[in-house]
Amino acid sequence: MVRTQKQKPGKQASGKQEQTPEGSGGDDAQWAAEFELALVLEHSPPDGLVEQALEEARLTAVEAGTSIREVFGDPGAYAGTVAAERIDEAHRSSVDIEGFAAGDRFTSSLLLAAGQVFLFGLVLWVSGGLWIDVGWSTGGSGLLLTALVVLVTGAIPELRAAGRLRAGRVAMACAALLVLACAAGFTAIPRGPQVSVPAPSLFVAAVLLGMLGWWLSPERAGRWFRGGATEASGAIRNDDDAWLNRLSALLRGRHGVSAGDAARCVAEARDHLAASGGHAADEFGDVEVYALRLSEGPQKARRAARAELVPTALFTAGLLWWGFYLFGDPEPASAWFWAKVAVLIAGIWAWISTASSLWQKLRPAHGSGAGGTGGAGGKA
Repeated sequence: MVRTQKQKPGKQASGKQEQTPEGSGGDDAQWAAEFELALVLEHSPPDGLVEQALEEARLTAVEAGTSIREVFGDPGAYAGTVAAERIDEAHRSSVDIEGFAAGDRFTSSLLLAAGQVFLFGLVLWVSGGLWIDVGWSTGGSGLLLTALVVLVTGAIPELRAAGRLRAGRVAMACAALLVLACAAGFTAIPRGPQVSVPAPSLFVAAVLLGMLGWWLSPERAGRWFRGGATEASGAIRNDDDAWLNRLSALLRGRHGVSAGDAARCVAEARDHLAASGGHAADEFGDVEVYALRLSEGPQKARRAARAELVPTALFTAGLLWWGFYLFGDPEPASAWFWAKVAVLIAGIWAWISTASSLWQKLRPAHGSGAGGTGGAGGKA
């Protein structure tokens, strides 16, 4: 038994009606959700590709008179096929080792900081009442803590993905200073004069920060961090040393290749240029695309997992501190105490999931090297 789909507005009816098996709509929606999740999380597609692929899959299934799953099979496997056929090297070369495009980390860090400010305001409201006392040391430390979140989760990864390793190291040094300043402001520095402000005022600040993160275009944010590096990539066409230095920076920063493996790749490329007498840009092509080719291979997943080790270690330290703080002076008669326990349990579950995933990715795999580079001799 079949049912006839309604004609879309604005289109003339044709002689052939679109038909689909009765009851396949729910499965098609499930397939589409699984496909979109796999394509976005695993392949970082350019804008519009998900919608285009889904529309083509829907039309193909309608013409075949069956469900999308029966035509295209497993959505994850089909997402891999779409990625291989339609995501070109120019786009993939701009994506970092963890699958983030330029600007995505910075805009996400603004949303994360907004959530932090909102939760901080909620905690202060519940624990201290509607009006809270704020001093210049604690208020300033709160602002610095928000800046620290944006710096660590947004700016530093963006700088590394841009291949600006020196700027990234400077930013990490600034982050260490911010940690010390925040700790001193909350604990050691005298609070000084206090002013009373309504706790919900922090919600307003969180909304404004969240709106900035939501409306700021990732492309624009990406130009802030990668703009100068991109211009430099165009200016090094006839400068082999600059081209090779840029290659090393991209391998180490954007693609997570170790310093030793990156140096080996650069040395192979330098030897090839010495033997051929050509220029790097003529022999290997665009430096960003060539860095991508050198970085791809069976070791790429392990490098991506290694990039998650430091954030996971910080998350682990935060969980341990939270548990020590919570059970060092337990208040089982308080509903707020059990709310904190629920947060701790959710955090432990997230930690177990993350640690299990990292363990699977970091298990020894066949193959070696920077990721199956295949040498530096091939032309782009």
